[in-house]
Amino acid sequence: MRTLTLLALTLLPAAAIAGESTGPIHHGAAFTLKTPAINLEDVAAAPDSFAGKTILVEGQVATVCKKKGCWLGIKGQKGALARVKFKDYAFFAPTDCEGQQATLEGTVTVTKLDDKERAHLAEDAGKKMEDIPAVELQILANGLALAAAAPALSIMPASVAPALKK
Repeated sequence: MRTLTLLALTLLPAAAIAGESTGPIHHGAAFTLKTPAINLEDVAAAPDSFAGKTILVEGQVATVCKKKGCWLGIKGQKGALARVKFKDYAFFAPTDCEGQQATLEGTVTVTKLDDKERAHLAEDAGKKMEDIPAVELQILANGLALAAAAPALSIMPASVAPALKK
C-alpha cells in the first residue's frame, strides 16, 4: 500500500507538468508585421479598405477542412466570418483546431465562389453547398498561430486508480 501511495504521489505532479501549455503553436512563416492584430469584425465591416493588404488578424477557428486542414474558417467576436487559405499550400492547420483562438498574417480578398468550389468546400467541411456563401471574405495566410488547446486534466493514470482502492 505504501508503494502505491508513493507511486501516486510521484505521478500526480508529472501529470500536471505534462498538461501545461507552452503558448501559441505556430504554423507556416514567422510573422513579419509588428503592428497589433486587427479583430476580424473590423475587417468584415470594411473589407474593401483591407482588400489587397497584408494584415495581422485574429479570430476564433469556426471550422476547418476535415480532410487535411488545408483551409479554416475564422469568426470574430460578433460572428463575422472569413475563410483562411494557406499561401502556396505550404502548411496546414490541425484538423482538430475548432474553437481555438487564431492569429494569422495574410492578404485579404473578397472572393466570389462558383458552385464547383462551393460544393468542394462543403464536402471538405461536411456541410451542404447551400451552407457555403457565394461571396466570402478570404485571407491568404503566410503564417498562423493557434492558442494551445487546454489540455485534458489527467490526475492519475487509469491503471493506478483501481490499485489505490484496495
